[in-house]
Formats: sequence, structure tokens, C-alpha cells
Amino acid sequence: TITDNNHNHPIQTLHSIRHNSNSNHPKSKTKSKNYRQKMPEILVLYGSQTGNSEEAAKRIAQEIPNHFHSKFTARPMQLDDFLEFHKAAWTPLVIIVTSSYGVGAAPMGCGMFRQLCDFMLQEETKSQNRETEFFLKGIRYFMLGLGDSKYTTYFQNPATIDRAMTVAGAMRVGELGKADASGPQLELIQGWMEEVLWPNLKEVVTNWKEEEYVDFCEKAKERTWDLCLKALPQLSEEMEDGSKGNGNVMWKWFAVAVLVVAILLMKTN
Repeated sequence: TITDNNHNHPIQTLHSIRHNSNSNHPKSKTKSKNYRQKMPEILVLYGSQTGNSEEAAKRIAQEIPNHFHSKFTARPMQLDDFLEFHKAAWTPLVIIVTSSYGVGAAPMGCGMFRQLCDFMLQEETKSQNRETEFFLKGIRYFMLGLGDSKYTTYFQNPATIDRAMTVAGAMRVGELGKADASGPQLELIQGWMEEVLWPNLKEVVTNWKEEEYVDFCEKAKERTWDLCLKALPQLSEEMEDGSKGNGNVMWKWFAVAVLVVAILLMKTN
């Protein structure tokens, strides 16, 4: 049993809910020819304090190929890893699953992404600064938030991320999911997947055109990374440290090579 927010309610896993529901949602009978032979990867980005958001994200990523005849894949990834290691390489369609922690703060794996979102919202209020205007135009996203309504700020983190994505020009597809742990949280997650995610996702990918996403994904990546370097000083510092580290490694290898050559020359003499 796992939870996600400041509560300890024992709840079933999403896996058990799925298998106990007797599959009330009818399987898609859409012919595979309606889907492109090559689809971009869908990123399922998450932040999770105690595991529930992570499990939901991984379950969604696991089920996507089954729902769409394995024509494209999905990869679960922490929101912070998406920025730090994936360098904000947007795909045209992303699914975000996250909770809040404490008094509306970001959970584990979401701190930097939330910091970026706060920066975007602050910049948007400055009329003279249009740097954040519509740089995610063309990106579509689904949003599922988890929390516990016993806490007044239980939905603050998902709501902030949703607002920042919209300000940046991304378009949310479907209803903003709210899975309250004070209710039947896992049933709510499953219901959102069946009623919002799958039918809307099917509509999006059925009408997908490859030429629509190649350019704007690259531009979104470049603009997001530029903002990351401004909003997240720790990333700039890590890059500088990494560059210094790489330089030191190169000099060490050079020194070793010189030493080896010197030893060989001594032996030949």
C-alpha cells in the first residue's frame, strides 16, 4: 500500500484496481491503419513523495503501447530528470502526474521543474519581458494531480504547473485530473485514465501529422533550456563543474600518455 501527500491512508495499488475492475472500459476497435507507422515517444513525467504518483505514471506508460497497437512507446521519467538529464527535450505530447508536498510545495523529483514554473509565472507578469510567451506552443499535455483534501494546499503544486504550462503556450488535453486521497484515490485515477486519458489520447494520435511537431519541439527544447539556465542556477554551476572536470580528465589522460611514451623510449634505448 502506498500514499502520496501528507497522509498515511492504506490504499490498494493501481495494479489491483485495474485487475479488479473487470475492464469496464471497452477496448479500442480502431483499426491500426488509423495510426501512423512511426509515432514520437510520449513522455510520462512525474513527481512523487511516497510513490503513488510514480506508480500511476509507470502504469500509464506501460499501458500506452497496448492501447495503441504498439505503434509508439512511452517512457516514465521524473520531472527534474527531464530537465537535468534529458535537457528539456520535449515530445509533442506529454503526460504529467504529480502531487503536492507539505504546504503546496513540490514532491521529490519535481523541485527544479516547479522552480522553473514559478520563474515562468513571475516573468509572465512583467509586461516588458515576453521571454516566456508561447515558447511551448504546439506541445500538448495531460495533467493528473494527486493529494489529500484534508490539507488546504493539497492541489497547489499540480495547479501551479498546469498554469505555467498554459502561460508558456502548451495546450492541456482533457480535464485536469484530481485524485483525492480522502476519497477513493485509486478509483479516481483509474476513472481519469478511462474517461479522460485514453479517449482523448486516441483522438490526438489518430489525427497526428509528423510535419507539425518536428520544428516546434526543437524550439521548445532550446527555449526551455535557456530558461532553465536562468531560473535554476544549480544547473549552470553543474555544467561549469562538469566542463572543468572534463578538462581535468583530459589532462590526466594526456599525462599518462606522455609517461607511457617516455617509458617506451627508455626501453628502446
